[in-house]
Amino acid sequence: MIYHFTDDCKIGIKEIDEEHRELFQLLNDNAQFLESSGASKDSLNTLLLKLQSYARNHFAHEEAYMERIDDPALPLQREEHEAFTAMINDIDIDDIPDSECESKTRELLALMARWLYRHILGSDTMIGKFTEKDRQEDAFTFTEKYMTGIKLIDEEHAKLFEIIRKTNDAIHAEFLHDKYDEIVHILNELQAYTKKHFKDEEQYMESIHYDGLAHQRIAHDTFTKRLENLNLQEIDENQTDYLEELIEFLLAWLTNHILKMDKMIPSK
Repeated sequence: MIYHFTDDCKIGIKEIDEEHRELFQLLNDNAQFLESSGASKDSLNTLLLKLQSYARNHFAHEEAYMERIDDPALPLQREEHEAFTAMINDIDIDDIPDSECESKTRELLALMARWLYRHILGSDTMIGKFTEKDRQEDAFTFTEKYMTGIKLIDEEHAKLFEIIRKTNDAIHAEFLHDKYDEIVHILNELQAYTKKHFKDEEQYMESIHYDGLAHQRIAHDTFTKRLENLNLQEIDENQTDYLEELIEFLLAWLTNHILKMDKMIPSK
């Protein structure tokens, strides 16, 4: 199994991209060693130690960069980094029988690859995007620069921009009756329409046998889970700040995803 560091995994920050590339290489080196020589407790332990070292150093570099640019997504990144570190640290080599070392190594490599793809495509590609203010007059307008040339996808992207605009308008409407209920209603609409759009987009990519579909699914799944995990109680308690940050995230993720991934999808 070869784990590819493709262009859509590049976030455009040299140090972070290089360290991600190194981790892909680490996974591939171990996969190749596994195929040629099998696995032992020593080789599995070496892999774990290297992953722990990677987590300690790379996460520190990534978080320091985000701190320097005052990226508001830093707390969420820290949570994901801590979860990864705990997952690695919880693996006890002594509990693994020698006969299971090979299967456990395969499982670990696959687990790390899945986590890495999801983390890069779902979180790391957003580093710095929150602080890059859109200079156009209306950030909620679906303009020509977002056009993919695929009619259905462009129409659905335009609809997503429209729903995000509606959410923003509701947040800032001073005299809206039942404002909280309206915001929750619109967010539910956004969740439902996002799922529909991702399904339609993936079906189109399947129909043209697009080789970037797997990465698209990872990015879609990560974004969908973010929407599903919205803390509505937190919105109720601190509406304006929470929702303004949410709007910033939604716009940043959507525009970044369209420009970096969706515009790569070929039209029929």
